[in-house]
Amino acid sequence: MSCLNQPQNLAQRLLGLTLATVLLTSSFAISGYTQAISDSAVIAKTVGAHDSLDRPHTPTQSANGKIAFVSDRDGIEQIYVMNPNGGNQTRLTSSEGQNFDPVWSPDSTRIAFISRRDGAGEIYLMNQDGSNQTRLTINSGNLGYAPVWSPDSNRIAFENGNSEICVMNSDGSNLVKLTNAPNQDSEPVWSPDGSRIAFRSSSDGIAGLYVMNADGSNRRHLAANTFGFGHSWSPDASRIAFYSSDGICVIDADGSNLTHLTNGSAEFFFGPVWSPDGTRIALSHESCFDTFFGELCIDDIWTVNADGRSLTELATEGVAPVWSPDGSRIAFVVGDDIFAMNADGSGLTNISNTPEKQDYSVAWQSLPLAPPPCPNPIDCSEFFVHQHYLDFLNREPDAIGLFFWVHEIDSCGDEAQCVATKRVNVSAAYFLSIEFQQTGYLVYRIHKAGYGNLPGLPVPIKLNEFLADTQQVGQGVIVNQPGWEQVIESNKQTFTSGFVLRSPFTSAFPTSMTPTEFVDKLFANANTIPATAARADAINEFGSATTTSDVAARARALRRVAENSTLAQQEFNRAFVLMQYFGYLRRNPDDPPEVTLDFQGYNFWLNKLNSFNGDYVGAEMVKSFIVSGEYRQRFGP
Repeated sequence: MSCLNQPQNLAQRLLGLTLATVLLTSSFAISGYTQAISDSAVIAKTVGAHDSLDRPHTPTQSANGKIAFVSDRDGIEQIYVMNPNGGNQTRLTSSEGQNFDPVWSPDSTRIAFISRRDGAGEIYLMNQDGSNQTRLTINSGNLGYAPVWSPDSNRIAFENGNSEICVMNSDGSNLVKLTNAPNQDSEPVWSPDGSRIAFRSSSDGIAGLYVMNADGSNRRHLAANTFGFGHSWSPDASRIAFYSSDGICVIDADGSNLTHLTNGSAEFFFGPVWSPDGTRIALSHESCFDTFFGELCIDDIWTVNADGRSLTELATEGVAPVWSPDGSRIAFVVGDDIFAMNADGSGLTNISNTPEKQDYSVAWQSLPLAPPPCPNPIDCSEFFVHQHYLDFLNREPDAIGLFFWVHEIDSCGDEAQCVATKRVNVSAAYFLSIEFQQTGYLVYRIHKAGYGNLPGLPVPIKLNEFLADTQQVGQGVIVNQPGWEQVIESNKQTFTSGFVLRSPFTSAFPTSMTPTEFVDKLFANANTIPATAARADAINEFGSATTTSDVAARARALRRVAENSTLAQQEFNRAFVLMQYFGYLRRNPDDPPEVTLDFQGYNFWLNKLNSFNGDYVGAEMVKSFIVSGEYRQRFGP
């Protein structure tokens, strides 16, 4: 359907009408509909009732933000940030005491860290640009490890100076001690769902990995013989990877299915960190051997699949690997610098690059991806228009038509009311277009003339037969492209010639019928009283023959009746309503999820459209179908 198909009338130019002129209006009053249709059609009765457009979008992945790290390049450990490529290195802290262990909040807006500016190691908080540095803890003593954020960024867990697990709100309030075993509990880690905290403990007489609810309840032992080189939750919170005397292990969060990924008997791996997609684990590896000068230890970076397969060395030097939030990169420390590489080990780059100065303690900011332009693709103009070509014209869009109709919607900019109006009119244009009227609507009328309505139903055709026949008539047709008239005329002739040879048709119209009987029965099936001249033209297709054995004449007479203007006008609203089900919902009006089999939904919309004299805008018919949950769920939420 090309934009070149534009009669002079403004309303027709917008909709591409040739067979009918439909009243357009800019008023879209929102009103409730009758309970009858709400019980039967599962179509939104209050226009705009879909809520997916207003639902907040939660990204399934994250983008790579800045890297926070610690450096003594200015004489004492301070916290810096830099871009993922090492550019724009910026100092955030400048106190006289050491500042270290930065940790980004999951919402990417703040950094928690430890500072000795007041003598003891206390937890501080600052904005991502270093502003508003605020002390959260008081007299907690030397903290064992960095603070850890809850996934919702509202709380911070930490190990206090007595090696006990504590939690507080992110503003420092409501500090609660979750464990009460001095010098025995350490290294808390939140589960990704925020419901549990894993930690190391020896308080129950068994040193190992423990887990408890986020409020400290339901404490339970998961695995023995774990060491202090890290443990981490899988992204789906179902498993925990940890270092033990047996190397790197993975265990289900309920303590079952302990699996050894590496063998720690001769050399050991430590600090396992899950990739963001949960398929791999990055870890540090240390091997030591004796030399003339003493023991020499070499650290390098490896990855292993979550099932223990494909243990792979990525870097021959390095410790403390950290995944980028999107899973494509790994940052780690080599000597006194911070390096980054691709997740397959390629592209190794020194990104901090401060010779003779120490850079370490890497934390990578996770930025939420911008929500897609349309949480449901059908809300995007190009997808919306493209889908209409598929659903109503059974073809891919031509470039000119696609551009024209997309632009018609997008010309509204951010004016929601304008967009809603345009979407309704553009949508209706596909049924009203020359191309559909001469393909899909013609097929409807051929079936109506050939057989009348289906037994006990108010329509002449079912969806599966309609689609097959319409595709045949419309094959290769793009209105306004050179030669389209010849293509569709050839298709019509081929289709009707085949239609009159179908067994249901030959049974209903035996060749022994006279031309008058044949034509009169077609008009009777169509429930149409033709003009005298129109009836005579159809009968005269048989010439002087007294029977209807001429197949070509039967096909021509059928077309005469199907293309009769009275029939086209009489069935227009009925076909318009039926195509709402065929085009948008891709089902028959009495298919599930209809709760009755009496075409209640179809009849409701037909009565509504008739009461508005065919004005689909006033009847809110098209609008209700394109915002209905059933239509929208074809494509997304």
